[in-house]
Amino acid sequence: MRTAFWPCLTASRCLGYSIGRLTPTARTLGRQHVHASRYLSTFTSTSTSTYAPSWRLEDLSRGSEETSPLIIYLTSDNPYHNLSLEHYVLRRSHPSSRILLFYTNRPCVVFGRNQNPWLETDLKRLRDGLAPEQEHEQEMATVETGSSITNFSQRSVPIDLVRRRSGGGTVFHDSGNLNYSVIVPNSQSFAFKRSTHAEMVVRALLSSEMKQALNSISERGEGNRLFDINNLDIRVNDRNDIVMRRSNADGNGNELPWLKISGSAFKLTRGRALHHGTLLYSSPHIDKISDLLRSPGREYIRAKGVESVRSKVANLVFTPDAHHRDQVRKSIMEAVVREFWDMYGAGQPRQPGMNEISLGDAEVYQTPEVAAGVSELDSDAWRFGQTPRFDFDSGVLDGMSVGFQANHGVLEHLTLRDANGGALIHRQKRQSGTEHEGDGLGHQPPDEVRLSDVASWRELLAVEPAQQELGEDQEGEDKAKARACQSMSSPSHRNADSSSRNVRVPDSLVRRIEAVFPRWRSFE
Repeated sequence: MRTAFWPCLTASRCLGYSIGRLTPTARTLGRQHVHASRYLSTFTSTSTSTYAPSWRLEDLSRGSEETSPLIIYLTSDNPYHNLSLEHYVLRRSHPSSRILLFYTNRPCVVFGRNQNPWLETDLKRLRDGLAPEQEHEQEMATVETGSSITNFSQRSVPIDLVRRRSGGGTVFHDSGNLNYSVIVPNSQSFAFKRSTHAEMVVRALLSSEMKQALNSISERGEGNRLFDINNLDIRVNDRNDIVMRRSNADGNGNELPWLKISGSAFKLTRGRALHHGTLLYSSPHIDKISDLLRSPGREYIRAKGVESVRSKVANLVFTPDAHHRDQVRKSIMEAVVREFWDMYGAGQPRQPGMNEISLGDAEVYQTPEVAAGVSELDSDAWRFGQTPRFDFDSGVLDGMSVGFQANHGVLEHLTLRDANGGALIHRQKRQSGTEHEGDGLGHQPPDEVRLSDVASWRELLAVEPAQQELGEDQEGEDKAKARACQSMSSPSHRNADSSSRNVRVPDSLVRRIEAVFPRWRSFE
């Protein structure tokens, strides 16, 4: 066995890391144009000005004290903007204020503060994206009729991967999911209870006004009811999730199962509590959620973070029509606002622009603290670098196995073994201050290899050195890159014995690892 430190992460064919990488802010802004978002805003251009706050966001502490309770509608569909605004409101609102906040995100997977993205999601499916929403809706609509659809666009809708600042499990957001957040005091005089506001949402969904509004929307279908909201049981379970089922039994007299329509996460700070929840009211991609949140690495990863509890999910209602879906969302928000106002309004009138306001992308750009939060959330240092320590063991495939340990998304050590457990190669992260022999060209290996940046696991696992030297006509930097790759390919390519040089890593083993740990971004 040979031991080697990590080879260099250069802009070479080994890892393909481009120096032209966009900054987090630039990436976030750029994706707004790629998504072709169909987030049907709660507000028209006229009503947006009606709900524009009459006070500056920097004055939130004073404004939220004077106007409490406060309703905030976020008009962006950017998850980084919305989560950063939500965090700002939590931190900067007055300690005694009661705030209800709504937003809807473009397609994204949001996972908890202490979770492992490689364990919670199928990153390759996320990276590949979704079919454009209008095409997916058309595809779903044909399931009932059996008709076929051809000539789908080759475009795909990106899926953001977002680590939030609160705990809880992993969830999928899209235009058919409504996010609500409640921010209230948490003190001796006002003790926060985790089920309180989930029960508030249930009361809203079961209210006569809500049923009347949904029935009115449903009856607008051309000759058919769009959905049936009758005979629905909705409740909060012992995990503070909102679940529903049809109260009528199936054809065999058996009770139908409870299905999850809303999950919750919480963040408690000194004197303040945040409860944010999802509500699957009419997701057009609900049939994709299970695959997106099923990691191919579940059998091979041992993690110390918080693992999600898997539940079967359902839409509250479903309509393929985006306009009807937007009407459903507005009806739900209004019903929840009524319940919230009954709890905390104390007879005060709702006043657009004062205690009922809208915030959007403009407030992100105008508020440095919020903009900094966006940059942090959309950085790989936050997305992957906050992952707690975990171990990976591939199992034996075609006579070899790979095991490694990673911490904060960085490989600490990796071992390639034969079928008998004998180590063929062992690599480890170079510790700071450790002397290490370079590759003879003045290059020293870096301190870390990030899992999300590995472009070729075959290159990283290769035991034999590169078999072809660069030609005499190739110069300096290219030659250095090639030799750096050779250094990666062998623990010590000048001294490796012949048995090590002849080992070939099985394709099946490489495919298993790459399925769990695909390169997250393409920088070409």
